[in-house]
Amino acid sequence: ELEDIRWFQSCGQPLPQSLPFPVAQVSGWSQALSLCSDQAWEDVTLEARNRLTEFLHTRHRDAYQQWNHIAAAAKSRIDAPVCDLIWRPFAEQQGLGKAFTDAVSWDVLAAVMEHAYRDCSGRPTFFLQLLQVYRAGHFPCGWSGDWPDGMLLVW
Repeated sequence: ELEDIRWFQSCGQPLPQSLPFPVAQVSGWSQALSLCSDQAWEDVTLEARNRLTEFLHTRHRDAYQQWNHIAAAAKSRIDAPVCDLIWRPFAEQQGLGKAFTDAVSWDVLAAVMEHAYRDCSGRPTFFLQLLQVYRAGHFPCGWSGDWPDGMLLVW
């Protein structure tokens, strides 16, 4: 499914109304790259991932024991091939660098982890919602406000 996403093809075009967050569009790749490597966005995505691990640790401890195995399999079977085939060549073409591919990889791996625990009722799904932004051809790159309040910044 990840190989079928129209990765970054709509960046710079109007944002669709159907995105799962309130959103604001940034002005271009330069601003998007700056935002995606900013500590504030890293803090938001780390907190979102921590919410998933805390949820699993507290409510689904047995399932949580598989985390490292699932993450390693996802990285080798999903993340690495898609990064090598799609994200890295795109980043090189656009002059975006490693910060860009690291940000996309972090988001997608976290979405895969949320999906892997889909049988755990009530789990947080921040990254699966970010994946909807990627599916729309855009790049989620930052947050305005105090997360989870505020809005997603998108290119």
